[in-house]
Amino acid sequence: MLNTEDYMKIFHEIKNSVTLINSYLQLVEKKNPQISSFDYWDSSKSEVARLRTVVTELSQVKFGDSLQLEYTDLNSFLTECCNNFHCFDGAEQISCKLSLPETPCVAAVDAKQLRHAILNLLKNSCEAMEHHGTIKLSLFQNNGAASIRITDSGGGIAPDVMDHIFDPFITTKSEGSGLGLSITKQIITAHHGTITVESQQGEGATFTLMLPLAQAD
Repeated sequence: MLNTEDYMKIFHEIKNSVTLINSYLQLVEKKNPQISSFDYWDSSKSEVARLRTVVTELSQVKFGDSLQLEYTDLNSFLTECCNNFHCFDGAEQISCKLSLPETPCVAAVDAKQLRHAILNLLKNSCEAMEHHGTIKLSLFQNNGAASIRITDSGGGIAPDVMDHIFDPFITTKSEGSGLGLSITKQIITAHHGTITVESQQGEGATFTLMLPLAQAD
């Protein structure tokens, strides 16, 4: 059976090849501008870009390994996620409005994996709002669980997509991999948590993560 290191080597090699192909396509177009008007040229570039996204997202996931859990104050953790999100391209005109409890909210989490899940949801919200507006990131404590809510004011999710939103390769983006939400759910499930979504077309969407809080000694 392949272990995580084996998978990482495979993805690294595939990513290198895809990156080279993408570079070659750009070089060909630069030297032969007329090719941009050829049939299937734009589609070829789009598919290469999508493949690169798929490999990149898969390379960021653990396969078969246990999570590296540490007791983490989710107040500080989410503040850091919000700050990290502002460093991404396209987030310059997005305001991330935090709503946090006054008391510490501690959970045992793999910070690297959970950060990947949170940032993926924040980036999805950013794209849904066409890179401008306000994202609300809220944290609540409820019956021994932490509830993390991410709300945007984008166009919402189409009803025919809602039932399959966490399935692999389901995407409405032209160059999306369709793996982001599937990977996010995998990470949350590994933490013994749940993820749900509510949405009305034209009124945005809210993703809710429920994670078990650390038990007091």
